[in-house]
Amino acid sequence: MKIIKFLPLTMILLLASCGKNEMKISRADKTIVPELIKQSPIYIIKDDAGSASINENNTIGNTDWVFSVESNLPIGEILPDVQRLIAKKYAEGMHSDNKKVYFLYIDTVANKTAYLPIDGLEFITEKPTDSLTLRFDKNISTEKFIQEMVKITTADTLPQKTKVFIY
Repeated sequence: MKIIKFLPLTMILLLASCGKNEMKISRADKTIVPELIKQSPIYIIKDDAGSASINENNTIGNTDWVFSVESNLPIGEILPDVQRLIAKKYAEGMHSDNKKVYFLYIDTVANKTAYLPIDGLEFITEKPTDSLTLRFDKNISTEKFIQEMVKITTADTLPQKTKVFIY
C-alpha cells in the first residue's frame, strides 16, 4: 500500500529529471586524434539567453583538456574563454603541464568521438594583413570552424604557433 502512495511522486521526480536538453557536438568527416587516456572535459553550452555558458569545474592539471562546445555557438563568442583557459593551463606554476588542449567532435564516417588539437594555435582577433593566413569570420559556428580545421590538419597537430585570425 505504501508503494502505491509513493509511486506517483517517484514518477514525477523521474520525469522531471529527464527533461535536460541534449548538447549538439560538432561533426567532421575524419579523425585527427582518435583517443585520449586522461582528460578533463570543459563544457561550453548555450544558456537560456542564447549566449555561451562555460563549466570549467572539471579541469584537472596534467591531463588533456577537452572543450565540448555546442556546435551552433559562434567561434568568436567562445574564443575569449578558450584563450583564458589555455593561458591558465600553461601558466608558470609549481608543476609544468605538458598535456594538450583539444576540441571534441564526432567523426561521421567512423561514427565515434575524435579530437582536434588546438594548443598549437595562436588565435588573433584582428583582421590579417597577409593573404596567406588562416582566417575565419567570428560569427561562423563552432561546427564549421572545426570542420575547416579538420580539413587542413593532416597529422595529430598543426605546426606550433599556427596563426588563426578570427575577426
